[in-house]
Amino acid sequence: MNLAVLLGTLGAGVGLAAGLAFSVRLSGALGSPLAATLVNFLVGGVLMVVLWGLGLDGARPAQLPEGWMLTGGLLGAAYVTLSLLVAARLGVGVSTVAVTLGQLLGALVIPALGWLGQTRQAPTPGGLLSAALLAVAVALLASDRQQGEATGAETR
Repeated sequence: MNLAVLLGTLGAGVGLAAGLAFSVRLSGALGSPLAATLVNFLVGGVLMVVLWGLGLDGARPAQLPEGWMLTGGLLGAAYVTLSLLVAARLGVGVSTVAVTLGQLLGALVIPALGWLGQTRQAPTPGGLLSAALLAVAVALLASDRQQGEATGAETR
């Protein structure tokens, strides 16, 4: 595995956790997770238009994509909104690890069933063990959060 790619991916994960923390604060300031999601997508959309306009990736679509391909945008908006709702209640730590567990489960199930055009591929023992370990991590973090709330301490 290329170390630079792995580090970049880990950096993206740190960015997701930080973005979630920023978004929780934004949601509080705006009084609504939906408003915070809208602002996030507007700001991100402007950035993408600028980067695309600068030709950062050197690509231009030859035609519009089929409508079903836009489902990723709907799922992205749902992800941000649900993450904000959960992080506000359970904390950024629990929320981030739970989302990671959900991503891993999806990455195991989607190819296993051949969904979304993926080549069928059975989950590996390593993949199943990883999911189990992440499930344990979610349970431990949630337990820590619950104990912290019971004692009046705030844990993230």
